Amino acid sequence: MKKAMKDPLVHFLLLGLGLFLLFELVVSDEAAYGAKIIDVDREALLTFVQYRLRAFEPQAAAARLDGMSEEELERLIRDYVREEALHREALALGMDKNDYVIKRRMIQSIEFITDDFANVAVEVADEDVRAYFDANRQDYYIEPFVTFTHVFFDAERHGREESRVLATTKLAELNHQRVPFNEGPRHGDRFPFFVNYVERGPQFVASHFGRQMADGVFSHEPSDATWVGPFESEYGAHLVLLTRKSEGRYPDLQEVEASVRDNVQREAIRSIKDEAIQRIVDTYEVRLSFERQLVGVVQ
Repeated sequence: MKKAMKDPLVHFLLLGLGLFLLFELVVSDEAAYGAKIIDVDREALLTFVQYRLRAFEPQAAAARLDGMSEEELERLIRDYVREEALHREALALGMDKNDYVIKRRMIQSIEFITDDFANVAVEVADEDVRAYFDANRQDYYIEPFVTFTHVFFDAERHGREESRVLATTKLAELNHQRVPFNEGPRHGDRFPFFVNYVERGPQFVASHFGRQMADGVFSHEPSDATWVGPFESEYGAHLVLLTRKSEGRYPDLQEVEASVRDNVQREAIRSIKDEAIQRIVDTYEVRLSFERQLVGVVQ
């Protein structure tokens, strides 16, 4: 995605002035940082894994570490180096208690600094919004939805066949008396979930009634006066008054522009922030002394 900025120089000026100059002015002597070397050994990674998993069992952490794929291990080492570099920069700003919870807070403080500068650097242009929307149109798809009420006959109480018979008889009664939406709950048995479903999508309806019934409900056209059914679910038989249906569709940009603009800005900020943090990480030499151990087979 194209970085949304008036002038590319603004980006580098802000990063330079906001991060490197800040750190160098606060701690002018590199010795105050300690040697800018990050040793990545097994003990460090085991501790890191335990805190990441919030499971402080050394054997479990060792098994998790040794069972990682090369890709997972590479990502873990990268995260550890990133965190360690930010931690040291936070220490350079005078926060010197080496407790993990405090360490995380210090890292967050450094990240907040990068957030502030990234926010200043980002200006979302209309062409960036359009480009992002065109590239991610599928993310803004509006799911179809329906609004309906239903009358339920419990198969566990009546038996499945009798439930269908009761529903068929009741269907004629409901349509003859033109029973409206708000009077539906006065009929039938108590359903485990809801009686009224307002603007619910296919997945939600299927989670309560099953896919077959959901497909059946969505296949009907809405009517304020006509009950349809019976529909079958694992719970029993249902009669449905479907009063509204909206087809799934892709919206125009104008409908979702505010959301798209927020996403563009968020992506641009994340990109600038990641670049700024990577520049910090790149000032450190990483010495990798970690060796993978074979994971024992648990019988």
